[in-house]
Amino acid sequence: MLIKQKLSALARALLGLYLVGNVTYRSSQWLWEAVIGFNPIHVPLAASILKSILDLLIMSILFGDAFFKVLQGRRSRSHAVSLGALIAIGLITAMLLGTACGQITWSASHMRGIQWVYLFGFSCYAAVAEELICRFLVLDRLGEVVGKAAAFLLQILVFVYLHMFGPRLDAQTASHLAFGAILIGAFYLWSGSLLGAMALHLTYDLLVIPLFGGTLDGLAIYPIVSGDNFSNSYSHRAAATFMLAVSSWLLWKVWRRERTQIRHSCSPKTS
Repeated sequence: MLIKQKLSALARALLGLYLVGNVTYRSSQWLWEAVIGFNPIHVPLAASILKSILDLLIMSILFGDAFFKVLQGRRSRSHAVSLGALIAIGLITAMLLGTACGQITWSASHMRGIQWVYLFGFSCYAAVAEELICRFLVLDRLGEVVGKAAAFLLQILVFVYLHMFGPRLDAQTASHLAFGAILIGAFYLWSGSLLGAMALHLTYDLLVIPLFGGTLDGLAIYPIVSGDNFSNSYSHRAAATFMLAVSSWLLWKVWRRERTQIRHSCSPKTS
């Protein structure tokens, strides 16, 4: 890639990061509050949904065919989405198996209708916004400028950084997020599918919050599975093992594919 092309790619990636990271949510929030006069309690959810739509629109304008190409990926759209969801289910299963190593308590779900709406809305928002920032803009677009290896490390840091604005992160949570970024980044490089990465992210959030509890803009979700420190520790270890194992396999597949492409490009052509 020529210097001029690299500068152009860098400028568009940075513009995309600025718009998705700073402008679209504030604009959406202002629209719902000042213009429409929406109920302030539900403004964060409404603004998040509108932001997701605006983010996708901005990416399509800034990057055009390059964006639509990575939405589907190298394989069929349904294949990438299904596989992403399956990996997320496998991760949740590993966490549950790890939790079972300690003393756990199962409770009935007490989620109400509004909690399910918030869960789905904020999970969709997180899947769209974070995958656009970390996987598409950083790993894909900036990767063309700084190289895939540097971009892969950068997307891990950015992914952890984005979660510092919520509840305070301890070392275990930060490492879990880092392993998650490695897993989704490896899946994205292997499949080339942004929709698949979003499906992995969305499925994980939709399962992990009802099972292990959490908060959605101050709305508490009580866990179905509760455990002691021993079970929590083993749940984290099982999740880390699963994510690193799957990530290693996916990255090996990516490396082998690139080696094959290089070998074919260097082989002499016969007439």
